[in-house]
Amino acid sequence: LGKENYKILILARNPEKIGNSVQKLIDQNMEAEGFACDVSDSAQLQQVSDTIKSKYNTIDFLILNAGVVTPKLLSEYTDIQDIKNDIDIDLMGHIYSTYYFTPLLVSGSKILMISSGFGLVGSAGYSIYCAAKAGVVNFAESIRRELLCKNIQVYVACPGDMDTPQFEYEISHQADWMKQSSPRKVMPVKKAAAKILNQCKGKYKFLILIGSEIKLLNAVNKMLPRKIREWLVDTMLPRPK
Repeated sequence: LGKENYKILILARNPEKIGNSVQKLIDQNMEAEGFACDVSDSAQLQQVSDTIKSKYNTIDFLILNAGVVTPKLLSEYTDIQDIKNDIDIDLMGHIYSTYYFTPLLVSGSKILMISSGFGLVGSAGYSIYCAAKAGVVNFAESIRRELLCKNIQVYVACPGDMDTPQFEYEISHQADWMKQSSPRKVMPVKKAAAKILNQCKGKYKFLILIGSEIKLLNAVNKMLPRKIREWLVDTMLPRPK
């Protein structure tokens, strides 16, 4: 986006990581600025949105990308607060951000929300993550319809596995029964980002599917009767014995 002459505004929790990211962009002759903010904290989001409004007035492209994954069975959670924390980041962060930053969007602006392939199906060991990511898909669809009259386009991307630190954490914390016998297809982040942004064009596009396995899953959901679909997905996805 920086190469397309956008000025990049980064919101994240860690000031040091923000500073490093901003400097990398500046070193490539791009304009960038960072703001320390936890998207699960509505008060922090409101404060940052007020600051951005006062400095820049409007936003052209709002991208909501915060997420966390905890691979475990629902019965393995020992603290209900851990469940709430995941929901707050994966779902409420999208809702809060949309609420506070949509007033800064104008006709022709865009919103991109990042969900997951697990936003299309429920998988054992990912119940909270799947619930939140499915919520993102339906929330995005609702917001798309709410903003049609303002000519603001909304997209939601459902990528498969990408080579992020989050993916590394997920794999390292999986139970044995969750590990697949064959290696999972992992897409480089830059490739996934390019594919997603390339599809953020046109007025009638909404759902962006990244990865052949995600496209297959979506086709299965659409085309097969529920009983057959459930049998097929049961055989594809790992589950506890």
